[in-house]
Amino acid sequence: MRNVKSLDLNLLVAFDAMMSERNVTRAGQRIGLAQPSMSNALARLRALFDDELFVRTPAGMVPTALAVEAAHHVTAAIAAAESAINVGTDFNPETADADIRLLTNDLIELTALPQVMRALHEQAPGIRLFTRAAVRDEFAPVLDSGGADIAICAAGQIAKRFHHIPLFREPFVCIARKGHPEVKTDLTLEAFLACRHALISHRQDGVGIVDAALGAMDLSRNVVASVSGFAALPNMIAETDLIAALPRRLALKAQETLPLNIYELPIHVPSVDAQMIWGRGVDRSPMFSWFRDLVVRSVARRD
Repeated sequence: MRNVKSLDLNLLVAFDAMMSERNVTRAGQRIGLAQPSMSNALARLRALFDDELFVRTPAGMVPTALAVEAAHHVTAAIAAAESAINVGTDFNPETADADIRLLTNDLIELTALPQVMRALHEQAPGIRLFTRAAVRDEFAPVLDSGGADIAICAAGQIAKRFHHIPLFREPFVCIARKGHPEVKTDLTLEAFLACRHALISHRQDGVGIVDAALGAMDLSRNVVASVSGFAALPNMIAETDLIAALPRRLALKAQETLPLNIYELPIHVPSVDAQMIWGRGVDRSPMFSWFRDLVVRSVARRD
């Protein structure tokens, strides 16, 4: 058992910066250390843990299994230390100078992040927001490793070690270009099945949430294109005779700038349930509590 009394707590800050940046120079810049000083801190961390912690690869510095395991404990320890020294103090967003790391996807970035950034600019100009993309199965290990402070995603079942609150429930709708030859005033099931479809999927098998709903009805559709993110899909639909299902919030956003019609789906597809999720390490932080309230208010706004 290592003796914490001899521990330089600055090493934990250096470790946390390395987990976030995966680069010695950038990690040093993050916490105000020159590159030689950051390299020295990394050497001391390796000696302390008796592990390489971060291994250099062509893709950057990759954390070892021990580093990943230790990361969320380190993040929690830093948060606890910050809470301890700030007991009795009030968080002031107008004078705050801090970074917040948000794990999300491009649906949130396209439809909610502009409102969040506008609110940050107005209320807390010294807070910097950095987003990182992840699919729903990746959010837990990233939060556990300290790679993000808060996640916003459709997470499905959430482990008990995380706190979470619902942000919005968004139904799926269908979009087609104006003047589409097969989709008129209403979208019937017959027309829906007759059209060629594009979808959003991180898989490469042309199967999505709509196909699961159709499969339960012993039906199928003709999928001819698949993209990995929400951003590309509306432009593709506006330029072709393809149609696509996507969350209504994004469809309305795309319709502001593209010649698109929006239709109710002729089948039932489960809604997107967006959640905000965070771990114990940031649960009691006044800044993160304030930020979570700001996100809730911002996402509720549709303007």
